[in-house]
Amino acid sequence: MMSTIQLRIAVVLALAAGGLTASAQQRPPSADKYPPNPPANHVEVRFALGKEAVTCKRFKLTVKGRERTILSGSFTSSFSTPPTALTSPDKLDITLQCGEHKWHFPEVLPQAFQQGWWWVGTDYPPFQENFQEDERFKDALWIKYLTADPIGAEPFSVYKFCPASLKDQKRGPCNTD
Repeated sequence: MMSTIQLRIAVVLALAAGGLTASAQQRPPSADKYPPNPPANHVEVRFALGKEAVTCKRFKLTVKGRERTILSGSFTSSFSTPPTALTSPDKLDITLQCGEHKWHFPEVLPQAFQQGWWWVGTDYPPFQENFQEDERFKDALWIKYLTADPIGAEPFSVYKFCPASLKDQKRGPCNTD
């Protein structure tokens, strides 16, 4: 029979093992490994730093188009798509914040707001598979990315990266948002 301490350790280890399995928040390699589809007119958001998931009880999202705010608020894991975002003739400015981590993408296509997923994160070498073959990132110190993954459409990414040659400059892409 297990002691209370052994039982607690076993529970913690089981939770940690389950957490590690569930924490792979990078975009899954195939659609059959995706989480269940979000409801109609919703985007489900997942965050990662490197290969580790970042769990947010609530994340902040601001979407702007032509100097006006289309959506601003705090959300648990998904948000309802604002119709004006989908019909915008212009690219949109998106800022996301999960705890102390912040991402800003100034030129996102309105198609990102179709029902589906956003995979948001910061990746470091060696990069996840999606970025390994891209020559633009061969000397990057990090990549901040938003991969929009609409149901029934091709996913696309917007990103910002820090080339090693610019890491010590006071202004430029290597500074945090």
